[in-house]
Amino acid sequence: KDFMPMLFEWYKYISGMCSTLAAISKDSPAIRKMPALNYAILTGLLNRCARLMTSNLRLSATNLYGETVALIDRSIHESAITVQWLCLNDGKNGFQRYLASGMKGDITLRNHILSSISDRGGETWVIEKGMLDSIEDCLNSTGLSEKQIKEIKRLPDVWSMCKNIGLSERFYIGIQRMGSHEVHGTWTSLRTHYLRQKENGQYHLRDLDVRPHENQFMDIPLTILYTLVKFIEYVVADANFRERIDTVLGDAVSEMLKVISEITKEDFKFVSE
Repeated sequence: KDFMPMLFEWYKYISGMCSTLAAISKDSPAIRKMPALNYAILTGLLNRCARLMTSNLRLSATNLYGETVALIDRSIHESAITVQWLCLNDGKNGFQRYLASGMKGDITLRNHILSSISDRGGETWVIEKGMLDSIEDCLNSTGLSEKQIKEIKRLPDVWSMCKNIGLSERFYIGIQRMGSHEVHGTWTSLRTHYLRQKENGQYHLRDLDVRPHENQFMDIPLTILYTLVKFIEYVVADANFRERIDTVLGDAVSEMLKVISEITKEDFKFVSE
C-alpha cells in the first residue's frame, strides 16, 4: 500500500502548525517575559523548520528529488534539536552560546579581510566594504562584545544536545549520523542516490528518479511535533493558557504515532528463515 499521499498531508499539516506557532507575538499576554532576542531565535529556528518543510513538500510533490529532501531533512532535524536544547538550557547561557557560536566564524573572516586590507596599505575593495559592514551589523545585533564572543563556549555538538534533551543514541545515529551522508556526499550517498551498478559491476550515473522515502515523511513531522510541545511548554508558562494548544499537539502526536505504527508494523517481525 502506498502511504505517501496520507503522509504528505500530515507533513503539510504539521509544517503549517509549526509556522503558525512560530508566528505567535512575543507581546501576547500568554507568552512569558524573556529577552526579545531569545524569542526571536526560537521562533526564527521554527520558521526555518517550517520553510524547509515547505521546500520538501514542493520537491516531493513531483515524487522526485528524494536525495534533496534527505539533505534538507538533516538541517530541519538540527534546528529542531537546537530549539529543544535552548528551551531546556535557558538559565545556562544557552542563547548566548548559540549567538556566539554563529559569530566566531564571521569574526575570523572579518580579521582575514582586515589583514588583506592592511597588506594593501589600507585600500579597501567595494566587496570587502560590503562584507565588513554585513559582519559588523550582525555582530551588533547579538548584543555581545567581541571579547564575550571569544570567551563564550561554543554550542555543544548535536550528539551532546541529543543526550541533554533525552534523545537516544539510536535517534542520533539514524537521523544525524546517517543524514551526514547526504550533506557530505559519502560513498553511501553516491550508491544510494547518484549511481547505479550494472550486472557486470560497472557503475553509471543515476538520473532524477529518486522517490522520497516514507521514512522521510514520518521522522520529520514527529520531531517537529515534539519540538513544538517543548517550545510551547517553555514560552507559555501558565498551563491554563496553553491547554488548548497542548490538546491539539497531543492529538497530533497520538495520530501520527498511529500512522507510523500502521506503516511499520511489518518491520519489527522476525525475518522468516
